Amino acid sequence: MNESQAYQLWAKLGAEGKAPTELTDASLVLPSYTAGINPWIDRLANRYLRGEKTREGLCRRATHFKLVLAPYGGGKTHFLLTLGVRAREEEFAVSYVPCGEGVSLDDPLNVYRELVKNLYLPSETSAGLSKLIGAAIKSKREEIKRRGAPDPDAAFRQWVSTIRRHDYPENAFGRVMAASLKAEDEGGSDIGEAAFRWLQGDIDTLTRAERQELRIERIPSANRKQFGRALLWSVIKFLPTTGVHGLVLLMDEVETLFTAKRRALLSILAAMRVIVDAPAGIAGGLPFLGVFSATPDVLEALDRYEALKQRLEVRGASFDEGNDLATQLPLDKVQSQETLLEEIGTKLIEVGSIANGYSFNSELQTGNVRRLAQVASERNLEVDARRVFVKTWINVLNIQAEGEEREFGTEELTNRYQGAFESLRDAEATEFEP
Repeated sequence: MNESQAYQLWAKLGAEGKAPTELTDASLVLPSYTAGINPWIDRLANRYLRGEKTREGLCRRATHFKLVLAPYGGGKTHFLLTLGVRAREEEFAVSYVPCGEGVSLDDPLNVYRELVKNLYLPSETSAGLSKLIGAAIKSKREEIKRRGAPDPDAAFRQWVSTIRRHDYPENAFGRVMAASLKAEDEGGSDIGEAAFRWLQGDIDTLTRAERQELRIERIPSANRKQFGRALLWSVIKFLPTTGVHGLVLLMDEVETLFTAKRRALLSILAAMRVIVDAPAGIAGGLPFLGVFSATPDVLEALDRYEALKQRLEVRGASFDEGNDLATQLPLDKVQSQETLLEEIGTKLIEVGSIANGYSFNSELQTGNVRRLAQVASERNLEVDARRVFVKTWINVLNIQAEGEEREFGTEELTNRYQGAFESLRDAEATEFEP
């Protein structure tokens, strides 16, 4: 991590207590202060993503789901993004999609739009459908070259024809993807641009003439949920064409959906069950790891929908007890709160030195961070200790980088911790005001 990256991270942590959610940026800065969770990330990668001589990761051929649980500010987003960074290293495509305004599990088409918009391939520094299409063309052209085809263009056209005829969950997907691949390879065309918009999920932007040329129908409102899910499964089925092993979808802040009234909540729970169940019925399986994150109180909502509860509950040993196949990942079981916070704070001393161009007194600051970790672990606030701790610690170090290093007592650290909590609480209240 260079000085500029450290400076940007330092500013964001000092303001919000959390790291950037853009995967390229996250891959550069997350390792600098990640603590405690790497053994769990390794277990998930080894079991679900990595290919070895004797076995393949489970999600290279099939679909699996996990539910990450932690209170507000408890490290869920950090965990998801760290897993996303690791997944790209294992040659999986990754998409991070936070739930909230405009993104709900009972609106699969909009989830698909967000997924495609935020889709990162392993070697790309930017996201989106254009990267997916370009990677598919590049991968196939390179394969044709390796095989020494006498007419590379004819071989490529033949491959596009197989995509057109391939059986995807959404019947029109292969036909529209083929049109987009052909147009992109040939330098672009009007119908290729229309195909691209359809593949992005912007289906209402196509004219009647464009739909006729692509041989697709307008999707009625009653069919859009099913259509959105079919598009999602289709793009996952297509992904290995680009050379990746599958998709890791990171769905953050699911608990924001569970404040809905009874009927709307049941609709969301039903949609979540369909997402979990549907891939099992797709011929050939889908190479897919879906990871939801939420606060622990969502488990109470699951009691209202037994079918979903059964799919996400833990039977037998839990993940923290060594059962890699357990669905729930309770982050409060990673290690003790105080130890975890102290490790994070110790790592942030080095980040602060890079960001501020100031060499902190390691012994002095280790004592400060130990006392702050004790303060944070003893508090029981509405916002979990981890995020408040990070914000407080950044600002404590900032004060000293601008002035003189000193020892901070427990009472002063308690007051600063309370102040950081109140600033985050007020910021979040403002953010969610109608």
